[in-house]
Amino acid sequence: MRQESAAVAAPAATTAIRVPGWVYPLVTLASVLLGAEAIVRGTRAVTTVADSDLTNFFFKSADYILRGDIWHMYAVRASGAYPNYNPPLSIVLMAPLLGLARAAQFAANFGEQITFVSFGFIVFVPLLGVFVLRALRELYPEMPGTQRLLAYMLIVLSPLTWQSIATWYHLEQPMMLCFLVAAVIAFQQRREGLAGVLAGLALLSRTTALIPLLALGMLLVVSGEWRALLRFVPVTALVTAVGMAPFFLFDRANALYSFVTWRGTAEIGGNSVWSIFAYSGSAGGIRHTLDALARRLDTPAVVLFVVALTYLAFRRFNISPYSRDAWAVLAMAALAVPMLSKINWPYYYLEPFVLLLVWEFTSMHDRRAGVWRWPVLTFGFLVVAATLSQYIGLRSVGALDRVAVGLLEFGAMLSFVVAIWMRLQAAKPAATAYLNVMPSAVNWRWAGPAAPISPVAPISPVAPISPVAPVAPVAPPLVPPSAPPGYSTPNGTMGRTPPNGPFGAGAANGGAAGAAGAAGAGQGNWPGSPGVSPRPPQPPVPQEWPDLDAGWTPRPPVPPRGDGQPPRTQ
Repeated sequence: MRQESAAVAAPAATTAIRVPGWVYPLVTLASVLLGAEAIVRGTRAVTTVADSDLTNFFFKSADYILRGDIWHMYAVRASGAYPNYNPPLSIVLMAPLLGLARAAQFAANFGEQITFVSFGFIVFVPLLGVFVLRALRELYPEMPGTQRLLAYMLIVLSPLTWQSIATWYHLEQPMMLCFLVAAVIAFQQRREGLAGVLAGLALLSRTTALIPLLALGMLLVVSGEWRALLRFVPVTALVTAVGMAPFFLFDRANALYSFVTWRGTAEIGGNSVWSIFAYSGSAGGIRHTLDALARRLDTPAVVLFVVALTYLAFRRFNISPYSRDAWAVLAMAALAVPMLSKINWPYYYLEPFVLLLVWEFTSMHDRRAGVWRWPVLTFGFLVVAATLSQYIGLRSVGALDRVAVGLLEFGAMLSFVVAIWMRLQAAKPAATAYLNVMPSAVNWRWAGPAAPISPVAPISPVAPISPVAPVAPVAPPLVPPSAPPGYSTPNGTMGRTPPNGPFGAGAANGGAAGAAGAAGAGQGNWPGSPGVSPRPPQPPVPQEWPDLDAGWTPRPPVPPRGDGQPPRTQ
């Protein structure tokens, strides 16, 4: 029986599918080709300078850099006094590519300029996939190779990834996500200094990186990780200040307008829940007051939501900043941007998608059996966000359409926040403690030496245990020859020899034979097992039905029936 079980179990150990080494280069090549063609074809939609943020803001700011006037790049304005409020890192990288395109005579129209510059940023898409793979490997080293491959394909082939570059031409978003994911990986490896540098670079790439970083900082506060907080936050602030301070020093008015003043005065878009309060009529009246108030509330609402949600998640689930579930908190924080911002764009969906994918793929194995053992949130968010992206960036057809789309988009994002919360509750009880254990640090050659580990006092030696003398097997008591079949012997087995296994009659009755059977389970108690003497011959079991009336007072005889038949027994 044991040999048969081993033979059955042997194929299960070889069912793991090995992903060939050439699959990842092939998927990467397919991703780059698809993205490049999407960029080229997408430029057909850019006919005027106002048709793309790349031509309307970023190229204009890059021109300041090419003219040697980098500190005044935020003097750029579009229609409606709309400023460039993207941090400078991506624009600094665009400037030499734009200059090279003009030097190569590949700037005859907007399409050529966009194509040449965008091609230089394609590399950040497969790089983002590599960082996601690194996060999966750090958080769940035992993940099957096919599952990691699926995650990589969802990143580098996703429409949410490529629409940020090929449709909306926000080239900085994949780059920002590379820095953000790398920063969280480094932080959970206890490389707070390196994590602070990467987080600062993420903030210098895109302002929305602040929201998940705020959630991470809040987790450090509520969990009492003050030492890590004091190592991580000052480095992040220093890197950000070094990149932003010169603009406030040399062109304070434009920098303040772009990053501080303008946000509170911008109009409410037609794809936000705040469109309920939108009003474009004459000044004065309650509707105008509500509109002016709502314009200034979206950013505070996002911050308040993230802080409160992080605090509640820690109190409810005891989430450590170094655990897998910390990524769930970051994903919920990133969802607050498309859920509560007064102006939404389709490329906002990429950031929560990446963080959600990392968390769900690394925690499917420790959820309770059911729907949460499958990547339903990742694929569900992908299809919902891809559908919303088809029309959420278009102009509305009226007030009712604006309110309906805003409520629909808000409800969709809130539904995923609730679903993440429900999935956090579905963790296996045995896995909860493991999830909150800080993962072991992994040395990166370019990250410096690992943080020192506190020495542990050696365990005092234990005296060896003297071997126990073998006990000779004891034959079970025999049934007395004169006992009837229903006679109750001292072992409580109704005159039958109890089986020695843990599920035998002796185990069920709780007698000595049951204890012996339970103790012998798994220790070779079958005849012929190593280390156990063969059993003595057992008496034959009586081949007759037991007398259930044995031991009771004899009943009086039943009177004859008078029909010539023998008397019936009761």
